[in-house]
Amino acid sequence: MVTLRLILKFIFFFPGTFLHELAHYAAALVLGRAEGFSVWPRMEGDNFVFGSVKSRTRYKVLSSFIALAPVIWWVVLVLTLRHLHFIRILNGVPSINFGMIAIKLKSFTSSDALFLWLFLQILWAGRPSLQDVKNFISGFFSVSGIMLASASAAVIYIIGRFILNP
Repeated sequence: MVTLRLILKFIFFFPGTFLHELAHYAAALVLGRAEGFSVWPRMEGDNFVFGSVKSRTRYKVLSSFIALAPVIWWVVLVLTLRHLHFIRILNGVPSINFGMIAIKLKSFTSSDALFLWLFLQILWAGRPSLQDVKNFISGFFSVSGIMLASASAAVIYIIGRFILNP
């Protein structure tokens, strides 16, 4: 039964898993060295692992950015929904255009079902896994992460204090 569930989840979520791991891999190529890419599912304890990317970075803080790279798919998703007028900006605040959604639901077609499935795949692709969160925290609270946060805070303070408000 567990094997059947794994196979069905693998088939349904493969495109999203591929996009998720691809984001990690691309970030690893830019920020460090990508050493492995897999989208082959496996069991680790009681959990399904749908894919993984192995990478190395010179500074531990860079692994935080690699860990959160899949969130870029949520940006792509929001921009796509905005382009299709499902999301609109009113007075600088994003809102869901329920009127447009109601119109689409009245004439729901098979191409709309495909769009909904692709929407779910991109939503899945952008979701950080538990391992991604662990990697982000360990990288951010490393020596290089604290140094980066401190330097960023100092630069923001200097710009605000001496350049924007002399």
